[in-house]
Amino acid sequence: MSSGFSAKLPRKKRAARLFAPALLTMGGQYRYTGRMNDTMLLAASCAVGLERILSTELERLGAEPVGRSPGRVQVRASDMLLARILVRSRIADRIFLVAGRFPSADFDQLFEGIKAIEWERWIGKNDRLIIEKARSLRSKLAAQNSIQSVTLKAAYERLCSHYGVATMAESATEHLARVRLEDDEATIELDLCGSPLSRRGYRKNPTEAPLKETVAAGLLFLSGWKRSYPLYDPFCGSGTIAIEAALYGLDIAPGLGRSFSWELMPSGSSTLIQQAKDHARTLIQPERELLIAGSDADQAALQAAKANAGLAKLEDRVRFFRSRAEEAAPFAAQGYIITDPPYGKRLGSPEEADELYASMGSFVERFKAWQQCWIVDREELSLPGLKPAKCTKIVDGAETRYFHRFKLEGGPSDGPGGR
Repeated sequence: MSSGFSAKLPRKKRAARLFAPALLTMGGQYRYTGRMNDTMLLAASCAVGLERILSTELERLGAEPVGRSPGRVQVRASDMLLARILVRSRIADRIFLVAGRFPSADFDQLFEGIKAIEWERWIGKNDRLIIEKARSLRSKLAAQNSIQSVTLKAAYERLCSHYGVATMAESATEHLARVRLEDDEATIELDLCGSPLSRRGYRKNPTEAPLKETVAAGLLFLSGWKRSYPLYDPFCGSGTIAIEAALYGLDIAPGLGRSFSWELMPSGSSTLIQQAKDHARTLIQPERELLIAGSDADQAALQAAKANAGLAKLEDRVRFFRSRAEEAAPFAAQGYIITDPPYGKRLGSPEEADELYASMGSFVERFKAWQQCWIVDREELSLPGLKPAKCTKIVDGAETRYFHRFKLEGGPSDGPGGR
């Protein structure tokens, strides 16, 4: 079937005949939008506020961006490119296959649309499908539990028919799917990752209020940090910002030490994942000179940071030391401060955080030639002697933070996404 296929469907057959992804409605018509030139439609999720840099990252990896929405970037990719994205994306939280999109004004339409999806391409005979989330916006179907139940029933009816069984064994791999209804149109997304991509495998020793790895990686690009400049985090906590900087600085792919659920799907490929990992290893620059450091006044946090750096095999590439931020001194003429002070969590109350920020005048003066980037819980952040040039709102789940990149005259050159 060609990508330009268009047909009028009888009322009883208004369900998506799908092949990753689906049929889209256009004026009562259904247009096939499945594989085009052997590509599939993917949705990469991220913290809201990081869509632009995620789109740029995916494009650099070879994907074709086709759309952006809050917390989502859609791209077209081949199987080989999908493997590359899973292994090498630093900013995406998850990668979903858009398995279907169809009108769904009632449960009959939802059931038939779900049943028309070729679930057997991704769910094996002994696998278990879990509809982990259902969301409804401006749609007649609003009961999330019922939407999840109908979705699973329809998918299992097709799978049982395909495999010639009365019930699914559910004894092998678990695969996750999500349903989103918006304006009476259903979108079905199949998770290709398993555990979130933020789980690199090195953060076994978290601290209070840790920054997610994918968000930390995103901050590096928002800051404009270039690998030729030193980087310092004076509130390092468990070391996430410094460790992510070292991974990026040495071109170490974040997915080298983990597996992905796509590998175990009938249409997936562990071979392509292994090839993507093998190629990523050839890109590592172990001899590249980096100057990355982190400090914290909390000894327990410092021990966690050192342990995490060891798990990431970066203990010799990132320097962690104990120090109060107010007393820290520059170790290079210029560089980047990228930091996540624990704003009223490890620090105590918001009032204590206010006192800390007000006391940073001497720190700012000592680091006046360094680009300062702070992520905090407030849209207005005042540091003595500095005026914010740009504030980016970042929403990660239930947590809202603000990334402040302060204006610096005569310091490291401006511009996001440096090398």
